[in-house]
Amino acid sequence: MDINTNKSYKWKFVRFGGVTQVQLTSGEELLHLRELDLKLWTALSMPVNGIFFDGETAKLIDTDDDGHIKPEELLNAVDWICSNIKNPDMLLEEGDSVPLEEFKNRDLASSAKMLLENIKKGDKKEITLEDVHAQKKFFTEHILTVSAELSEDSTDEEKMHKILEVIIASGSYNSNDISSDAEKIINTFYEQVKPFLKWNDDLQKDGVLPLSQEQTEKALEALKPVEEKIDDFFIRCKLAKYEPKAKASLCADGENFKSLITESLSGNNGFLASLPLASIDEEKPIPLTEGINPAWIAKIKIFIDNTVTPLLGNLTVLSENNWNVIKEKLSAYSLWQKSKPQFEVSKLGVEYLKEIIRPEQKSGLFSFIEKKLYIEAERSKISDLEKLVLYRRNIFRLLNNFITFTDFYEGKGAVFQAGILYFDSRSADLCFYLTEDARHASLDPITGSFLVYCDIKRKGETKKLLAMFTNGSGNTIIAGRNGIFYDREGNDWDATVTRVIINPISLKEAFFLPYRKLSAMIEGQIAKRAADADKKSEEKLGQTAAAVASADKAGTLEKPITPKKLDLGTIALVGTAIGGISALVSGILQALFGLGFWLPAGIIGLLLLISGPSVILAGIKLRKRSIGPVLEANGWAINTQLKINIPFGGSMTKLKLIPSGSRLIGRDPFADKRTGKKWLIAIATIIIISAIGWLVLHAVFKMNIKDFFTVISKLLKK
Repeated sequence: MDINTNKSYKWKFVRFGGVTQVQLTSGEELLHLRELDLKLWTALSMPVNGIFFDGETAKLIDTDDDGHIKPEELLNAVDWICSNIKNPDMLLEEGDSVPLEEFKNRDLASSAKMLLENIKKGDKKEITLEDVHAQKKFFTEHILTVSAELSEDSTDEEKMHKILEVIIASGSYNSNDISSDAEKIINTFYEQVKPFLKWNDDLQKDGVLPLSQEQTEKALEALKPVEEKIDDFFIRCKLAKYEPKAKASLCADGENFKSLITESLSGNNGFLASLPLASIDEEKPIPLTEGINPAWIAKIKIFIDNTVTPLLGNLTVLSENNWNVIKEKLSAYSLWQKSKPQFEVSKLGVEYLKEIIRPEQKSGLFSFIEKKLYIEAERSKISDLEKLVLYRRNIFRLLNNFITFTDFYEGKGAVFQAGILYFDSRSADLCFYLTEDARHASLDPITGSFLVYCDIKRKGETKKLLAMFTNGSGNTIIAGRNGIFYDREGNDWDATVTRVIINPISLKEAFFLPYRKLSAMIEGQIAKRAADADKKSEEKLGQTAAAVASADKAGTLEKPITPKKLDLGTIALVGTAIGGISALVSGILQALFGLGFWLPAGIIGLLLLISGPSVILAGIKLRKRSIGPVLEANGWAINTQLKINIPFGGSMTKLKLIPSGSRLIGRDPFADKRTGKKWLIAIATIIIISAIGWLVLHAVFKMNIKDFFTVISKLLKK
């Protein structure tokens, strides 16, 4: 691989989301791409399929057709486009038009001009992809083949053009010398026409036409079906003379006809057709009016009308001598027919051919052939024109998704982003189609991100999707929930969550996580105790009901169960616990209010004590989030850490936001009553969490509440 690691060129770099990348801002940088160290490239391999990039361009760049674009292939593509246009800065601009004045290659420039003339846009000064497609359509409609299907309804000129196209398609010609090639093709055409005209002239020789050409043709055509059968008849007659005893064997006897008794006979019966033409006898002529084999009557009648009568007059029998005369008269025409040159020009009219080979007609032929040759020469160049326009439109976008991921970090939509998933009052821009489940199973967990796997469906089609959530909360994201996915083309898909990999989503979620966990724990304990109490209550009711039901049978009621007396030790223990908690809460409040105007700082310090560890741990994980493993699982070779830091992650998952200037109309008739219950619960929760925090400090650092706030006060004063 020819990559120059010379560091003389001064590159510009930029940081996106904590990732340092090279910044491509000019055509001059494209000319020096081979000098950029591969270690500075963002990607080293990109799959051709499964990306949102022009497929034709990707296939052109993937020269080894292995399904992946690699650095050398990309560099070759950049070198090719830069060598064919004068100003590489054009590649940084959007659009697919290439001005004719920007062509560096003269042959391509000439082809572009010819293209515009062919599609009736000769006054244009630039070529676009639409123009190339129009020319390709023209070429498709004018494909030359080595076999011509000449319709009987076509004119002689149309047939001649087809024949010339066949000659062009059958030969190998040098597109650099069209005039010379056109001369060769005309000579080839003449070499076909002249033998055909000579053959046609031979028809006028003496003895070739015993009748008019039309009558002679009919006579020969009527002779051919019966010629073999008539020869057979006269041979049988000669055998009968040679051996009279064999006469019966040469004719059809009674035994032959026995097999026909049960058959339904017709003129097409094969057995009948195999019998002699007429009864056999020595030197017997063929009767033409009666006694003919029924299977041959129709053909013999045509033979009499078209051959015998025109050549010999009205006959009632055909002798062997007359038969030989007929064959002799038609033999010359038959030989002439068989000597016909096997060229396509034979399908053209003779008079037309005589006219077309006149010297003054040669220029018209030459012009037609030259145009066809020029089209064929341009056909081979259209692929280069298409390649030029495609590279001009797409190559810079590919660079910004391969060497650098500028499109991704600037929010322009990277080639690997599948679309947007709307789910749980948010939209996720980081969506990827899944290609290999096994690789995703091993690589996705190391992304450090909150991942949501979905099955998406649309009109019977099903795909697998991976969405990366980087903002908001993950409490309500569970398998089974539904959302809607919009792909890059704007099509909507039904999305169903199938699996979730839980990781921190945001610092806000991490801050409230301890409180949520405590709340969940308290709710769980309350629910558990309530369930236990309910169970005991049901058991007691069951016991009571059973006792009442059995009272009649026993005759007497059982003695009521005496309630168990409370244990004084238990009461003392509960009282001590309540007193301790009261003292603790009292101490916390006394310490807080003892801070004076530093009270807010004390509260903040207490909150940091509770939420700090969770926030710090989440921050560490959020800084390590990366999309690299997901892309690797999809077949990419990523060369750097594609981090999703906290600010960038916030932009990739957008939360619901009521537009500014909006207002709430009317009152909610079902709103909760403002009893202050929520505030009381919040304050109680903070106090309980604070108590737990104090117990930890006291157990680990032997610190009481007053000491804690004294330390915070001193720190704040400093």
